[in-house]
Amino acid sequence: MLCITLKTTDATWFPGTIPNWNRNMPTIKKRNRRSDMSADIINIKGTRKGLVICVDSTRDFEELKSTLRAKIASAGSFFKGARFTFYLDKKPLSSEETLELQDICREHGLVPDEQIDPIPLQKKRKLPAESADALTAIGVTQDEISEPGILIRRSLRSGQKIDFQGNVIVLGDVNPGSEITATGDIVVMGALRGTAHAGATGNEEAWIMSYRLTPTQLRIAGKICRPPDKDSGGGGPEVARLVAGQMLIEDYLTHGTKN
Repeated sequence: MLCITLKTTDATWFPGTIPNWNRNMPTIKKRNRRSDMSADIINIKGTRKGLVICVDSTRDFEELKSTLRAKIASAGSFFKGARFTFYLDKKPLSSEETLELQDICREHGLVPDEQIDPIPLQKKRKLPAESADALTAIGVTQDEISEPGILIRRSLRSGQKIDFQGNVIVLGDVNPGSEITATGDIVVMGALRGTAHAGATGNEEAWIMSYRLTPTQLRIAGKICRPPDKDSGGGGPEVARLVAGQMLIEDYLTHGTKN
C-alpha cells in the first residue's frame, strides 16, 4: 500500500484510542454509488497528524492515477494548501511514478513535504495513564472513546458532502444542499439546514445534534425524519435520536444526554 499523509487547516481527525484501521476513513466528495471498485484503490484514513490517503500500488498505475485524481478533485478546494508526504508499505514505486503522483497532488494545490513523518497505520495508540484515569473517573468507557472523529472548522455550502466513518463535528452551519453522512454521531455547532445521516451503517445508537435544527432531512440508521412543519425556535441545541425505533427531536440540555 502507498499512503499519502496530508495536513489541512480546515479539518482535524481524531482516530480514537484503538482505531480500526481496516475501516475506510474520511472522504469529502460527490457521492458515487455506482461501484466500490475505486475504494479498493484509494482509501482515506484519519490520523492525529491529518489525512492519510492509502493507495493500492499493486494495481494498474494508470488506474491508480485516475482514481487518485478523481478522489482529490471530488473534495474541491478542501485540501488546497495541504502539505503531504508518501508512505510506502508494500510495493515500492519508481521515482518517475512517485513524481507523477506528486504532480497530481500539486494540480489540486497540495504541497509535498518530506519533513512530515509518515505514520504506520497498523500501530495502535494508547492514552497516557493520567488521561485514561481521568476518563475512568467520569465514567467514560473504552467503547465510548474508540470511535474516530473529524472536526470541520467551517460551514458547508450547497453541493458539499462529507462521508466519514466515525463522528463528525462541524464548527459552522450546514446549509441547504449540503450533506453529512457518518457511521457515528453528527454535531453541528451552528444551524443544520441541509441533510444529515448518522449511524449510516445501521448504528441505531447514533444521534444528531445542532444549535438550530431545521434540516432538509434527518436520517439515523435506516430511519428517515422529514423536517417539522414549523421552526421549533427553541433557542437552544436540539438532538435527534431513535427511541423504540422512532426518531425523536428533543431539547439537548433537558433530554439529550439521557439514555
